Formats: sequence, structure tokens, C-alpha cells
Amino acid sequence: MRIFLNTLLLIVLAACSEWSYDTQWKSGDFRLIAIDTLSQMTLLHEPSSMFLVESTIFAVGDDEKHIVLKQHPSTEGGREFDRSVTNYFIVARDKTVRGPLTKEQFDALSTSLSLPPFTKVFDELQ
Repeated sequence: MRIFLNTLLLIVLAACSEWSYDTQWKSGDFRLIAIDTLSQMTLLHEPSSMFLVESTIFAVGDDEKHIVLKQHPSTEGGREFDRSVTNYFIVARDKTVRGPLTKEQFDALSTSLSLPPFTKVFDELQ
């Protein structure tokens, strides 16, 4: 039993490493991961393993203060997503999350907070 638990722990640690196949983007302690499919793209904070913004994230940008995200809300338990709706999120490096926001709300905060541009877009999810 002990060997099984140690093997399971190694598998979990390997799956959560920064070199894991499911990591699509990384900045400091923050990662975009897609465990089974890209439609499950989610923002994860390490080492707390806290999911900050759920799927389906399709665009991201960051600077030393903020991470900005565009998301289509997931449906079907994360297997599908609604492209007709776009939510915006602002995540501060202290893990404070603002959102979901409309484009208008995001644009107003973008100016006042000097938010970074979106630098990575997953075209197949857009």
C-alpha cells in the first residue's frame, strides 16, 4: 500500500510541475492549465493549487501587478463553452479576482488601473 501511495504522489507531483503537458501559459505562480481538453482552460495559482478563474479562458495578458483574462463560460460540465458570451477578469498578483466583467466594465478599469494588453490568444477557443 505504501508503494502505491508513493507512486500516486509522484504522479500527482509530475502532473503539477511547470513542465506538465497541460500548462498552456505561465507567469510567476500563475498557470493556465487544460487538463483534458483546451475547452477546460483554467487559471491556477501555485503552490496553493487554487483555481482562480474557471474555464474556458481564451486570452491572457500580464504585467508585474495584474493578469487579465477573457473567458467564454463553460457548459456541459466543462466539455463545451458558449462563444456568444465573453467575460473579462482582472486578477491581482495577491490573488484578488475581479469579474466576471462586461467589456465596458473592463475597459473602464483598464484605463484607471493601467492594465496590460492581451498577449496570448488561443484562436481555437476564441
